[in-house]
Amino acid sequence: MKFGIIGVGVIADFHRQAMENVEGAECIGVYDKFENAAKKFAEEKNLKAFDSIESLVKKGGCEVVTIATPSGWHMEPAIEAMKAGAHVLCEKPLEVTTEKIDRMIAVSKERGVKLGSVLQFRTFEGTKKAKEVIESGKIGKILVADAYIKYYRSQEYYDSAKWRGTWELDGGGATMNQGVHWVDCITWLAGDADWVYSLASTLNHNIEVEDVCHSIVKWKCGAQGVIEATTCAKPGFESRIEIHGEKGSVLLEDTKIKKIVIDGEEEYEDAGSGKGGGYSDPKAITTAGHEHHIRDMIEAIEQDRDPFIPPTEGRRSVDLITAMYRSSQSGERVTL
Repeated sequence: MKFGIIGVGVIADFHRQAMENVEGAECIGVYDKFENAAKKFAEEKNLKAFDSIESLVKKGGCEVVTIATPSGWHMEPAIEAMKAGAHVLCEKPLEVTTEKIDRMIAVSKERGVKLGSVLQFRTFEGTKKAKEVIESGKIGKILVADAYIKYYRSQEYYDSAKWRGTWELDGGGATMNQGVHWVDCITWLAGDADWVYSLASTLNHNIEVEDVCHSIVKWKCGAQGVIEATTCAKPGFESRIEIHGEKGSVLLEDTKIKKIVIDGEEEYEDAGSGKGGGYSDPKAITTAGHEHHIRDMIEAIEQDRDPFIPPTEGRRSVDLITAMYRSSQSGERVTL
């Protein structure tokens, strides 16, 4: 199945490597609105640079394109690719507002093409094990659900591209860019939020958006908890999700099971790695999760089913994060 990549920034080569590692996937070309950047990437990776998204799809024969552009510029190329007839696999976050995501979903349905969201932390063994244990009911009713996202990013990181740290194209700071994976994971495990009360601030970087956000969350399951996201935690620490129920607890540390404690059962701890990475270096991630998404998209097309993470799922984390921002801006509790 022929794939193309739209956008040739840092994450693009992770997409290319993932395609290279998946049997049945072939990356044939790239497009970027910065023509010279596209040509340079294509020459280095032995690909073809196309002069438009339409030509990437129609002349290149791409059945699937992956969106690797800045977060706030996902909708436009995704819609253009879908209208040209391609299925789309889009980097996180799916977009930076739910309104944009809804437009993407509408075009996907209208054109009869697949739209998938890249949220690879759901693909790791630790998070899947946590999901299995919670869904089994072994820890009972969830009482407390917390996420602690302690990343570090230097000022040089934000200065490395004009879109970084902007509302328009980054859609937010520590919570939207780095934290979206973990917000997605905790909503996958604990369910949707009922309301949120947040304080987002810019404490240590010269950027438009927040580098620290603290939120109190009331979950629809009846539990409560906190979500804390920052890019000020030097040098960067493993992110944690902690779910506490009536009969036990599940603790995740950077997608690895730190501990599962259940009444009447032997304590479980995963000695393996399975890390998502990226808390101190954005390039320190594995391609395994992207490979899962690429492989799944091929199967979804062949079997005519939804991708592993359909756009309605990708929307959930953005809905919660944008509610956090509205709460901080208004100083009031926001109901989802």
